Amino acid sequence: MIMSGEMLLSVFIYISGVIILLSQWKHVLNILLSFEIMMLGIISLFLFSWGLYSGDYSLMMVVVVFGVCEASLGLSLLVSMVRVHGNDYVKSLSLYKL
Repeated sequence: MIMSGEMLLSVFIYISGVIILLSQWKHVLNILLSFEIMMLGIISLFLFSWGLYSGDYSLMMVVVVFGVCEASLGLSLLVSMVRVHGNDYVKSLSLYKL
């Protein structure tokens, strides 16, 4: 299969999400945003590689629903973490405090 420009853009979006995840891991909000960028890349790659050629979008909707559920769960965990710890630093998630 030949990769079109849209598919290359989707791969670039996914790789940029991975780079953001590896470089900015101090705050939980940055981690969640990088997960959302990676999910956007996966959804668009899935759309351009399989969805447009087959015309069947039911599996595409399942992937989108899982992405939305992941985003809402991450946001609710972030809100509860900020309420308990007062910040969203990854270091505050440690079980052993010195």
